[in-house]
Amino acid sequence: MKQHLHSATLDNGIVLLGEHLPDLESVAVSFHAPVGAIHDPAGKCGLATLAGELCLRGAGPRSSRQIVEDLESAGVQWSQGVSTTHTSFSGAMVARHLPGVLPIYADLLRRPTLPEQEFDAARQMVLQNLAGLEDDPTHLVFSALRRIHQPAPWDRPTEGLSAEVETIEHADVRRFVATRLQPSGMIVAIAGRIDWDDFVRRAEGLLGDWQPGTAVEVPLGTRGPRTTHVPHDSQQTHVALAWSVPPYRDEAAREANAALAILGGGPSSRLFTEVRERRGLCYSVSAGYQTNRDFATAVCHSGTSADRAQETLDVILAEIGRLPGSITADEVERVKARVKSGLVMQQESSAARAGAIARQWYHLGRMRTLSEELERYDRLSVASIESWLGALPPPDLSVASLGRDPLEVRRAVPA
Repeated sequence: MKQHLHSATLDNGIVLLGEHLPDLESVAVSFHAPVGAIHDPAGKCGLATLAGELCLRGAGPRSSRQIVEDLESAGVQWSQGVSTTHTSFSGAMVARHLPGVLPIYADLLRRPTLPEQEFDAARQMVLQNLAGLEDDPTHLVFSALRRIHQPAPWDRPTEGLSAEVETIEHADVRRFVATRLQPSGMIVAIAGRIDWDDFVRRAEGLLGDWQPGTAVEVPLGTRGPRTTHVPHDSQQTHVALAWSVPPYRDEAAREANAALAILGGGPSSRLFTEVRERRGLCYSVSAGYQTNRDFATAVCHSGTSADRAQETLDVILAEIGRLPGSITADEVERVKARVKSGLVMQQESSAARAGAIARQWYHLGRMRTLSEELERYDRLSVASIESWLGALPPPDLSVASLGRDPLEVRRAVPA
């Protein structure tokens, strides 16, 4: 299948990406500004999230209510979010509505009014979300894992910390947006039934005269201890593990991803079969891959009862250690089938494709075609996975637990 991929860069550094999907009637556009949780000042964890929320409370000539009404009148399925590295505004709609919607997003990025009368309500929205997350043990154990495994400021929770959000003032948000929300490094991705040349002209008219500011470096700190326990009065215990693996831009990321899928990627995985089904140690167990641009992390998680938590951890560690030398051809073929199916079905969603090409550009500096992606996984084999497993054991394993009693990391993963 021939793909129609496009890219252009405005003079101020904004990268425009596009994929024409002629069989779709929809179009999706996503704006990714390079400002996220790692840019929160010390003692203000949650500032980026609060700033993103307040940007929606008024922009250009529109009030908060008018923004919502104008987007929904155009049938836009819209979203906004803050990650570790980016603030994103996205929308999917019937293609003919795109010209009228683009100016709304341009105002959100360039001319947020950040109304002071909306500040308390926006902060309460962030605090209510945090209150909900603080009742979620899975979220809490992963937050504890991030704090010990990732170096500062990558160890910060993207949603913020309640005690620090309480101290944020309206002036902090204004200063943060003025200094951090800039065009340099911004990625704007569009996919679906598009007219690429028309989109570039409109983007140039809306964003081309936006002057870049001065880039601010993010200093890298140290990481925490290897293990941590969060006391929690419950009959449940949650266990989370992490170790370093190659980032997405590294070719070995394919093997790392496949190995983790074999380990804990679904009902046919090693952890699900051994820990949950055969031994009945837990009610949930999984493993997965999380990547930033310069580093990536393998993560495992299990929810179990307090009296079976230690055995659950022991068996998970044993299964990690058993991976090298045991990969089978059937396991590899299942991974390849799942990945290829996902890649092909992604072509049927304009929103999925806009997000995918933006991620690829951020990590790789280019877009991969579907045929390239499929060919990469065609080359995946038992030998290639085993070669990676043999060359890169997890030397920096971190373990976090949340529950009644602390756990002991009794057996190291073999090096």
